[in-house]
Amino acid sequence: MAAMNRIVRLDSLQQFAAINTLSDPGYINGPKVIPNACMVRLNWQLTDGKVAHNVLYATYNGTPALSTVLAQQVFAAISTGASWTALAAFLIPTSTLTGVTLLDVRSNVGTEFQSTGAPVPGTSTGTALPDEVAAAVKLSTLNRGPSGRGRYYIPGFASNAVGAGGVIAAGCVTAINNWAGNVANSGLSAIIGPQVLGLPARAAYTSPITGRNFPARNAQTVALTGVQMKDNHWDSQRRRGLK
Repeated sequence: MAAMNRIVRLDSLQQFAAINTLSDPGYINGPKVIPNACMVRLNWQLTDGKVAHNVLYATYNGTPALSTVLAQQVFAAISTGASWTALAAFLIPTSTLTGVTLLDVRSNVGTEFQSTGAPVPGTSTGTALPDEVAAAVKLSTLNRGPSGRGRYYIPGFASNAVGAGGVIAAGCVTAINNWAGNVANSGLSAIIGPQVLGLPARAAYTSPITGRNFPARNAQTVALTGVQMKDNHWDSQRRRGLK
């Protein structure tokens, strides 16, 4: 049987606009300025040679003045002691916590201050997991919706961090939670100020998918009610991988 040809009138077709679902209509370019906030960046060197960062925020009123000495105090607090030793036992030695960077984000003219201590490697004798494999620490607040939640992804794990069924081993979950609590308390609150969510300003926009109107948001900090890994599932950060 011969194939049937169908002719469609072009003037009867409806035009449509392509939508990039990965774009952020409310994003504002330029330096992020957040009142009463200090950025605290945890820096990692990964097995494949790439670097990874965890960007955290603490409340900050300008005292004490940020400096390399203060950055080193934060780094020492989170890279020594029982909580780091327990976490490092699940991290591969070829992945290291290289330091801490501080930045006053109350204006757009702040200077970054870098810790001065030597990088601290993991101590596991297991096999390295792929660099994109990570464990998510969740930051909770009283606010509802996406802007009321945060997370950061710890990299560098070894095979002894994997439990039965491919989940994160129970001992590793405990170590992650204890270390994340130490970061929030001994690392930030005791030296700079309480850890918070740092929310930059956003422009008003209309969702290209749902048509919902979202108002503009001023830059602000949101107090945390919890810092915890709430499940034992692995997460992934593809940009940290070999591809």
